[in-house]
Amino acid sequence: MLIVIAVISALAGGILYSSLFEWTLHKFVMHRPILGFRYPFKAHALTHHRIFSWDATYLLQRDEDLSNVTFAWWNFPALLGINAVFVGGVALAIAGGLNAYFWTIGPVALGVLAAYYFTYEYLHFCMHVRTGRWFENTAWFRFIDDHHRMHHRNPRSNLNVVLPLADFLLRTKAPGLAPVYRLAAEARRDSILSGR
Repeated sequence: MLIVIAVISALAGGILYSSLFEWTLHKFVMHRPILGFRYPFKAHALTHHRIFSWDATYLLQRDEDLSNVTFAWWNFPALLGINAVFVGGVALAIAGGLNAYFWTIGPVALGVLAAYYFTYEYLHFCMHVRTGRWFENTAWFRFIDDHHRMHHRNPRSNLNVVLPLADFLLRTKAPGLAPVYRLAAEARRDSILSGR
C-alpha cells in the first residue's frame, strides 16, 4: 500500500515539478541570456518569437521555419540529465536511502518529466503547425493554444505550454486572445497557403 502511495505522490509531485520547471526555464533561461550561455535565449526569444508572433505569423508561414518550432534534439537528454540529479536527490531524501521507495519515486517522477517534455514538444508543434488534427477544435486545445498565443504577444506572461499550473500559482497567467484574432489569423494563413 505504501508503494501505491509513493507512486501517486511521485506522479502528482512530478506533474507539479514539471510545470514549475517549464515556467522557470522559460522565464529565466529562454527569455534572457544567463551566465554567458546564450543558446536558449537566441534560439527562443530572438529567433522563435521573431518568426512566430501572436498574429497570423503565429502559425507556420514558410517551410524553412519548421526547424524553429521545436527544441534541438539534444535538449531532451540534457534537461533530463540535469533534472535527474535534482529528482534523485529529492527521492533519496524522501525515501531515506536507496530502497524500494527511492527506486519507485525517482523513476516515476523522471518518467513524468520525460512525458511532460514530449507533450510540450508535440503540443507546441501542433500550436504553430496546424494540419487539422482531431483535437485542434476541442475546447481544451483552444484554451492552451490561446494561452500560448498570448505568450507570443506578451512574453512575460503565460510561460507554461502544457499545463499552466505554474502560471496560475506564480500569477503570470494573462487572459488568452479573443477567438476573433485566432480565427482571423488562421484565415489569413489559409489564404497564404492556398495562394489567394
